[in-house]
Amino acid sequence: MFKLGEYDEFDAAEIADYLKEAGVKVDLRPSISAVMDSAVYLEGRKSQLVERIEDFEVYDRYIEALKTAIAEGLEGEEFTDRYLCHLDPSWKGKMDEIAEFMGEGSIALEGEPGSPDEIIDRAAELFEMLEALQFLDGAIELNEIEIGKGANVELGDDPLLRIAVESDSCDPEDELTKAVLSVHLEKTVEVRLDELTTPLAKDVDDEFADEYPEEYYKICSIGMTVERLLEPPGDSNKIDIDEFSALLVFEEDMENLVMTVDGTAVAEDIAKALKKEGVIKIKGDKIVWKR
Repeated sequence: MFKLGEYDEFDAAEIADYLKEAGVKVDLRPSISAVMDSAVYLEGRKSQLVERIEDFEVYDRYIEALKTAIAEGLEGEEFTDRYLCHLDPSWKGKMDEIAEFMGEGSIALEGEPGSPDEIIDRAAELFEMLEALQFLDGAIELNEIEIGKGANVELGDDPLLRIAVESDSCDPEDELTKAVLSVHLEKTVEVRLDELTTPLAKDVDDEFADEYPEEYYKICSIGMTVERLLEPPGDSNKIDIDEFSALLVFEEDMENLVMTVDGTAVAEDIAKALKKEGVIKIKGDKIVWKR
């Protein structure tokens, strides 16, 4: 079987539906996966962190924006929106531009496509917004802030803060250093294909190539490989394993690109798959096609 990849349940089912409709045999294997993420923080009073973090002015801005948003007495998304607006009044428009870029691959600035530098600037602004939100969550949690209480809630002059830092920029022995390892358990589905039916993927719906281009080309690569091996390459129906392996290196002109494929590392595995399906016989170091 050819392993296409691991996906969430929705994508795995959609990929399988496309391929089955084209005649490809698909095997779905669900499993539980663990995804780990680690981060290092400095956690303590503002007066302590000022001594440890350079350019603390950035976090002073976050603190002032948070104080102002708390005083307005808003709740939920309105509170978060106001907090971000105090940091950057145009943040919503910038996020819309980034969302458009993620969907279409370009950013329009004042009616013109954005330059690479402008795109980088937008990405940096997005990162700052994410950092500001992370700071917000930590400050609210550590200081037990009840959003929506307005003037009845104060952050204070020396609040507790949690600030993400690079692991090599802080002292692991510092009492304020907190290392966090997050583990998320999630269900994934491995999509596997029967090699000998992969050539049928050329009949897959055009939408599949649009929605899953990487998967489409992966399947094309194995499908083209199999097609080259269904018949002997010349007059003789017998070649040695090195000649067989050489058949797995080729290039193919496609509509808008040239695909190069190198399957030499799996030559023996492909030979075994073809033998199992009765296409060839293996006699020592010889590959023999059945006619």
